[in-house]
This record gives sequence, C-alpha cells and structure tokens, in this order.
Amino acid sequence: MPNQQFHLRDNAFYVGIPKSWDWFFMRNHQRIVFFQDSIHLCTKLRNRLLSSKATMLFGDKLISIGHILQLIGTSSKLNHNLVKSDVLPKDRQNFVSCEKISNEVVLNDLTSIPAFEATKIYLEIIRNIRYAFINKDTNYIDRIHYAWRSVFLIRFWYTWLSTKTKSELDSTIAELLFSQAHKKKNTKQQYFITLPAMFSIEINSHILVYLALLVIQHKLPTTCLNVPIFNSQTCESTFRSCRAMSGPFSSIVNFTVHQFSQRVKKLSFLNSIRCQANHSNANDSNNKFLFPRHHKQSRTIDSKQISSITSTSIVELTVEALENAILQAYSYASRLVCHVNMYEQHHILSLRKMSKLASFQLQKSRIVDYSHLNQHDPDFDSDSDDSSDEEDEDTTGNGIDKEDSTEDDDNYVSDHLFKVSSTTFQGMRVFDSINPTLAKSYFIININGAKKYLHKQTAA
Repeated sequence: MPNQQFHLRDNAFYVGIPKSWDWFFMRNHQRIVFFQDSIHLCTKLRNRLLSSKATMLFGDKLISIGHILQLIGTSSKLNHNLVKSDVLPKDRQNFVSCEKISNEVVLNDLTSIPAFEATKIYLEIIRNIRYAFINKDTNYIDRIHYAWRSVFLIRFWYTWLSTKTKSELDSTIAELLFSQAHKKKNTKQQYFITLPAMFSIEINSHILVYLALLVIQHKLPTTCLNVPIFNSQTCESTFRSCRAMSGPFSSIVNFTVHQFSQRVKKLSFLNSIRCQANHSNANDSNNKFLFPRHHKQSRTIDSKQISSITSTSIVELTVEALENAILQAYSYASRLVCHVNMYEQHHILSLRKMSKLASFQLQKSRIVDYSHLNQHDPDFDSDSDDSSDEEDEDTTGNGIDKEDSTEDDDNYVSDHLFKVSSTTFQGMRVFDSINPTLAKSYFIININGAKKYLHKQTAA
C-alpha cells in the first residue's frame, strides 16, 4: 500500500498550498481524504494516561493520573463532577470519562495540585481534540486552531525527546519519583504517547486544513465542513438501528449486504418522515407524527442549523484566517512548553525550524512500511495501550465498569456541604426544587447555606 500512487490518478483533488507553509506536510494532490476516528483517539490518549506501562515525561514535569486522584480526594465532587471510576475503569472505550477529565472546571481546579503543569497540558490536548473534531458548536476556524494547538504541543514534545538520551530521561524520572521504586523503561517511547495516536492527530489536523482549502478554492461544497459526523459512531448507530428493524414475527438479526441496503432505505424513509413531522408540528398542531425520542437526542442539529453553520464558516474561511489560526496555535503551544522548562524562552524553536525537525522525525517513525528496510529510531518503537493485559489492570484490584456505579453502597452522604466553590453544577443533577412525586430519588442537602436537592446517582 505505501507504494500505491493514488494521488497521481485521475480526478484527484488539488489545492494550491502556499510555499511559506513549512508546518503543512500533506501533498497538494490527494485522491482520498479521511479522518481517524476522533472519539477513539480521545480514548487512546486517556488509556495512555491510565497505563502502567508508560511514564510520560513532559519537560521536567510528570504526566500522572495521581494528580487527578488527588483532586478527587481533596475537592468536592460538586466542584469537578469526577469520581474514581473515571480514572480507574475497566471500560477502555469510555468517552464520557474523556469529557469529564478534560473539562474546563477540572483544568482550572488542577492548579491547586502540586506539580500539575504537565498533566494539565496533556488534558488540554484531549480537550482540544474534542473541540476540534467532536463538538458540534465549534466554529471551523476555531476547529483548526484547537487541532493545531495539539499538533504543535506534540511536535515540541517529540522533538525534545529526540534530543535527549535515554539515560538523561531515566535520570529525570528517577528524580521525580525519588520516593517510589522506578523501573527503567526499555525505549524512549514509554515516555511519550503511542505513535498511532501521534499520527492520528497529525492526519486529522492536516485534513481540517486541506478541506478548508478545497472549500475556499470551490472544489468542494460547504457541507463537507460538518466535521462532527465524520466518526464511527454514526455508522455504528445506523447499523444498530438496522438490526432493530426486524419484523414483529422474526427475531433474526443477521442479514446479507442486500438486506442491509434495503433496511437502510427503510430507515432513510423513516428519518425523512420524522424530520418533516418535527417541522410541521410547529406550524400545524392537527397533523402530528409523534416519534419517541431519547433525552440524549434532544439537541440534535437539523438541516437548517447545518446550513447556517456552514454558511457562517465559509464567510470566515480565507487563507489569511487559516494562517492566523495556525500562528496563534503555535504561539500558545510555545508558551506552554516554556512553563515546564522544555525550552527556555529565548531558545524556543521557530515555527520553520521546529517544522523541519518534526518532519524529519515523522519520516523516520513510520509505523509499518514493509516495502523498505525499517530506518526509524529504535528508541521510539511503537506500543499500544488498547490491549488489556495483566500489567495494565487496576492497581487497586477493584475496577468499576460503569460511570455512575458507586464505590461503596454504604457510604454516608453528608447533608451539609461547605467550601463548594461552584455556583453552577454542569452535568450534575442538583436542583433548587423538584417534583414532589420524585422526592424519593433525591437527597436534601445544604450547600453553602442554601437548600438543594441532590439526585442519588449524582451522590454516588
């Protein structure tokens, strides 16, 4: 596959890439453009944080899950909405946990934890990926800005590790973990994220810019900028819906490709009827088609919203706007790496120099290319955190499967909570008043002198 010249075939996309864009590594000819699944990418980064095989070093600071555990142990859940099951789970594909640990409130509260800087930067990388590829409300220029924040942070990190010897990194880790028994790592890759995760971030961020250039140069319609739907969740949801469309007298859930295409057509008709019914309900109350809707689908984006989003994006999309977003992302990343003493302020790499070093390192670090002899740096052998072997199991031995499962059913919930800094409780069911018929599902608590109703699952 690496020797297949797809970009030279007929009908390949072509965009004019400015010569000054040293940071952009894609060809101007592309026959196929695709995204790596962003939800799985976030869970990969989370799994790396939870892994016992990796000890990630960012400058002179350690990226550690212990900082989040310390925050959970020292601060009220009403401040950060975290529980131990978010950082000690057996579920390795828990995207909700990714959202919670990279929440803005958590990032702000981490500043109260000693030596928090590297962990906060790592969680910001996860947050930036969410904002760039998953969040439905992010403007397209902001998507590019957030994506390239993560790219430049990882490039700085990768080039810095490449300049260090393994013995130097081992010595730094030993100093940071002076109170613990430190097992030396076999390769420098153990101090970094996995290579598949790094390449996925690079590919997705380049595709964002490439799609913008295609739209600016009128090669593609603006609807291709609807990035949040470019993930496997949409396909999986469609397949689940098709499996659920068995007849009333049939329990067969397996079907051929032809049968699947027939079910997809039926599903398309049902969705079109539902969309028309939603629009007609507002104007005509006599003719209603009522479709059951899950509460998590209450904020679905309809076609009018998509058209307004894309029309707003195309007005703001220019080559100059793209360059400004990239330069701002680089400036932001360069400030962060100085905070962890990765580089000194007056020795920070310029964008051109850093891009050349990153390009050289990325070319050496090809994951699999059997058409040539492997010339990559042996200190950066790829590994993975997605397999659940014995070394990766929870150190406590009591991992929790679900987000809302309780750590101890007999825990006492105090009805007086003081020193709660938040006045709003995003993602938590805390109310000033409730329906009296639901009173058994809530605790009555006192938060900073105010009477509140706390749902029992939130108290778990």
